[in-house]
Order: sequence, then C-alpha cells, then structure tokens
Amino acid sequence: MKTKTLIPVALLVISTCVYAQRPPGPPPPDIIALKLDRDHDHKLTAREIRKAAESLLKLDEDEDGALSEEELRPEPPDGRRRKKDDENEDGEKKTLRPPPPPSELMRAIDADEDGALSSEELEGAPDALLKLDEDEDGKIDHEEAPSLGDPEKDHFGPPGGGGPHGPPPGPRGGGR
Repeated sequence: MKTKTLIPVALLVISTCVYAQRPPGPPPPDIIALKLDRDHDHKLTAREIRKAAESLLKLDEDEDGALSEEELRPEPPDGRRRKKDDENEDGEKKTLRPPPPPSELMRAIDADEDGALSSEELEGAPDALLKLDEDEDGKIDHEEAPSLGDPEKDHFGPPGGGGPHGPPPGPRGGGR
C-alpha cells in the first residue's frame, strides 16, 4: 500500500524539480538595439548608424536633448508606462529596479560611463558605434554587437510580435 502512494509522490517531486531546473528565458531586449535597429533585422546599416541620435532621441521623454538612466530603462514587463515622478499609486516614492548591465552598444556611446547619454554623446553616436565595426564594412551585425540579437535565434524580434520573418501583417504605427 505504501508503494502505491510513494510512486505518485515521487513522480510529483521529480517533475517539480525538472520544471524548476528549466533554463532561464531569453534576455530582455536591449532598448538601445531596439531603437537603433529600425528594420529589426539584427544589423545596423550605415543609414541606421547615421540616424542613431535621431532614433535614440525618441526615448527622450522630458525633451531635454539627452537620455537619463530612467529614460534608458526598459518599460516594465506588465506593459504599464513608468511614472516620470517615480511614485507609486499611493504617491509614495518607489524603489527603482536597477538598470540592466550596459550592452556593448551603450558602452560604445556612453563615453563617460555614467549610464546616461548626454547630448554630446548622442551627437557622437555614429562615430562611437562605428568603433564596433570590426570588419570595417560600415555596418554592425550581431557578431560585432550581440545585443542586436542573432537572426538565427531571433531572441527578441520586432516590437509588437513577429519572428524571424518580420512583424505580423497589418498596419504599423509610425508609418515608414
């Protein structure tokens, strides 16, 4: 009788252990890579590199011409916008989660390594990014900047869905 009870319990324990040992999911997409890689092909073309400052300034919520650490922090996974005043619904100061480690794209642009991008750093972004171009072809691919993602694995894909073959059919915001 004890064996009949022990077997289902053992299977439950084993399956729980196996589930708990799953490898972690893919890393969150790098906000810099998402903004710079306008066509989400996991490469930065010469045009995307030239337009780096313009693309990144879309993150400039306070329109001061620079990007603070908070503006560079990814949106919460629940889809809610961050509050600009860093307060919760009760009006109390909340503790911000620490920023993710800087990607190679961020390290290339953030010359003073302060976690923010000044207007001067944004202006120099194209030249700074080209330092990552090891094969000097005028482009940056996922091998030169892993945070762009590997097109074979497509670890983040375009915003709003899609996969290795691009976004789902239908109208896109922002019109291209």
